[in-house]
Amino acid sequence: MRKKMRMTLSAMGMALICCAGAGMTAMSEETEISVPETITVTVEGQEAVEIANTAQLAVTAVSAETQEDESLVHITMAAGDGQQYEFEDVPLDALGDPELIEDGAFAYIQYTSLTSGKERRIGQTGELTYSEPAELFAVDDVYIRSEPDDEGEILGVISRGDAIEVLGETAAYYKVKKDDVSGYTVRKCISEDEQEAIAAVQAEEAAREQIRLAQEAAAAAAAQQQASAGGGSGVTEVRRQKFDDCDGSGHGYYLITYSDGSTATEEY
Repeated sequence: MRKKMRMTLSAMGMALICCAGAGMTAMSEETEISVPETITVTVEGQEAVEIANTAQLAVTAVSAETQEDESLVHITMAAGDGQQYEFEDVPLDALGDPELIEDGAFAYIQYTSLTSGKERRIGQTGELTYSEPAELFAVDDVYIRSEPDDEGEILGVISRGDAIEVLGETAAYYKVKKDDVSGYTVRKCISEDEQEAIAAVQAEEAAREQIRLAQEAAAAAAAQQQASAGGGSGVTEVRRQKFDDCDGSGHGYYLITYSDGSTATEEY
C-alpha cells in the first residue's frame, strides 16, 4: 500500500486534460477506477506527449502549465483515490520514451533525454515524514544542506561510514540529523545496509594505502635517478669514498654521498 505523504500542492490555472482511457466523472466508493495505459500531457504551443503508465496508477486527469523557464513544465496528476502527483521542471520537448514508474514511496517520470541521450528521472514533489526516525549509513562523503536541492546552504558533512538519523525523505533526498545539525542529503550516498558502508570505508582505506605505496615508490625512483645523474638540480656531491677490489686487478668503485643524503656507486 502506498505510504501517505505530506505535500504542498500549488494551484493550477489550466483546465484539466483527460487522460487516455480515463474519465472526469465524479466516482462513488463503489465505482471501479480504471487505470489508463498512457497519460497524455498537453501544453499550448507544444506537441502532446504520451507517458506510459508503467506504475499502473489510477490517474484520472492531468493539468500542466509552463514555468518561468518556458522550456520546463509543471505537471499535476490527479488519481481516483484522491492522491495527487506533482512534477516540476519537466522538459516536455526532451522526453524520449517517458514512463511513469514507482520506486519506494514516490512516483517518477523516467525518460531518455532527447538532447543528451542519457536516462533521467524526475521525482514527484512532496516530503514523507517518518512516524519514527530510522538509522541509515553513509557509503560516501556527502553534504547536509538546508533544502532538498543542490543549491541549499551547506550545514555540515556526513563522512563515509557514519550512522545517521533519518527523519523523512523526498524523491531524491533524505531528511537527516547528525549531532545538532538537521537538513537534507542526497539519497544515493545513503544505504540501509551497514555492511555496505563498512565495505565502502575499507575500500577507501585500501585505495589510500595503494596511493601511499605508489608515492613512496615514485619518490624512491626519483631519488635513485637523481643519484645516478649526480644528484640532480640543486644536489651536490659532498663525499666520495674509494673501495678497491680485493683481487688486485686495480678496479673498484666509489661510494658517493650527496647533499640530500642520497648515495650512489660509480665503478673505476
